[in-house]
Amino acid sequence: MIQLAQILFILSVLVILHEFGHYITAKMFKVKVEKFYLFMDAGFALIKKKIGETEWGIGWLPLGGYVKLSGMIDESMDTEQMKQEAQPWEFRSKPAWQRLIIMLGGIIVNILLAWFIFTIMYTTVGKKVISTEELQKNGLSFGEVGQNVGFKNGDKIVAIDGKFYDDFKFMTMGVLFGDKIEIDRQGEKVELLLSDEQKGEIIKKEGRGFVHARSEMNRYFMDSFKGKKNTFEKYDEIVGVNEKRFTYVDEFVDTMKNLKADSITLVLNRNNNEILVTTAVDTSLTNFNNYGLAYNYNLKNSIISGFAENSIGEEQGLQFNDKIIRVNNTAVETNKALNKILSENKEKEISLTVLRKGEEVTLPIKLDKTGKLGIGLDDKEEEKFTVVEKLGFAAAFPEAVKQSWSLFKYNVQSLKLIARPKTGAYTQVQSPIGIARRLPDSWNWEFIWNFTALFSIGLAFMNLLPIPGLDGGHALFTIAEMITGKTLSDKAMGYVQTAGMIILLTLMALTFGKDIYIWISEIFFNKN
Repeated sequence: MIQLAQILFILSVLVILHEFGHYITAKMFKVKVEKFYLFMDAGFALIKKKIGETEWGIGWLPLGGYVKLSGMIDESMDTEQMKQEAQPWEFRSKPAWQRLIIMLGGIIVNILLAWFIFTIMYTTVGKKVISTEELQKNGLSFGEVGQNVGFKNGDKIVAIDGKFYDDFKFMTMGVLFGDKIEIDRQGEKVELLLSDEQKGEIIKKEGRGFVHARSEMNRYFMDSFKGKKNTFEKYDEIVGVNEKRFTYVDEFVDTMKNLKADSITLVLNRNNNEILVTTAVDTSLTNFNNYGLAYNYNLKNSIISGFAENSIGEEQGLQFNDKIIRVNNTAVETNKALNKILSENKEKEISLTVLRKGEEVTLPIKLDKTGKLGIGLDDKEEEKFTVVEKLGFAAAFPEAVKQSWSLFKYNVQSLKLIARPKTGAYTQVQSPIGIARRLPDSWNWEFIWNFTALFSIGLAFMNLLPIPGLDGGHALFTIAEMITGKTLSDKAMGYVQTAGMIILLTLMALTFGKDIYIWISEIFFNKN
């Protein structure tokens, strides 16, 4: 529900302000605005009230919104009015340059909104950049697909098409947008040229997760055994293989994949002592998430980010963003220490103290026979690579403009990628339903406003596309009229508008249908 509330809030802000851009420019040029609607009122409206000459309302279908201008064929497809003699207050009576400004009004407001939000964010919480230099200081770790297309664990990305991205968010997408990737591989310069098919494999199977910071070996411990109880004990940590110690998880994974022998000697850290255990080769060990290894979060930096189904913790009062600090009045600093205490108190009541909105809250928690709270943790791993710079207004505004331009170019590059069928990027296009499911499960104003600014630039770009039915389509015909001095007939404009609406509704049906299908499939899968 929180995700739904967030997407409805963001869409409402964007739609109201976008349509206000059309409204205010129309009023500037004395065009009558008949309707101003948030969301579509197909068949009926949830709320409506006429104030002056304009009917204000909220539709039941959350697919954008609209303003209806007198003397214009728009989403309402009202052609009856166009059969009458043009009136001075109608859109069609105004000079082409005024009509062009009215059509671009929503787009202009979207851009100004992004500038405003970024400026305020940079002057309050600061400009936040995930430092590429810091994140890949020890090299990068790649998923299976990333390695198959030519990357190797430990690589550092030097440039993409000659450009270095200081923000890692843009670096990862730059790999998919660019042509030539320059790599530093243990001091040797290497160039990669990815084909559309290879990019498609990354998009389809791993997405942005194809590359990330290297994870240290000592951050994992054995939590369950899955048939290996004679080899491991709970809380064992894998240190190395055949007496070779590893610093990073990817070193261990690569070693396991390349083993030729039938048995190996694992180096384990058990109760702060190193021991050697000989066992049969088990390549499933390389999948840390599925094998039974748990991540040893530093609880000082970690918050509760999710709950399992029928979570004991959630049922008994734990909340999103709680930070666990004590159990039975004993400080706990790591997930491993927390797990040990919980395991020792199965089917008992414990006293759990959390930090919630800056205040300590102590909860009595009755554990079941599993000794699990049923919570998910997030240690904000990226935050340790995040550089925060608080800016004054004079510096914040140009940075906001620069960030907005970068996001606009990102949208252009995304469209180019989508237009290349071999990449399969078109399958990743999401409706508001798909976007909502990616939003956090807790309300975070900083995230919401940043996402609103990002979405606002996306909305501006989308509306600039020269598709009939969108602002860009109307603007294109108006510009053509200004150049040639000729206009389309009302009948032809009706046909064009109808074709545009069919295209848009088809695309919407496909994206919404896909996301609803995925949503229902996941619900069904999780229940079975």
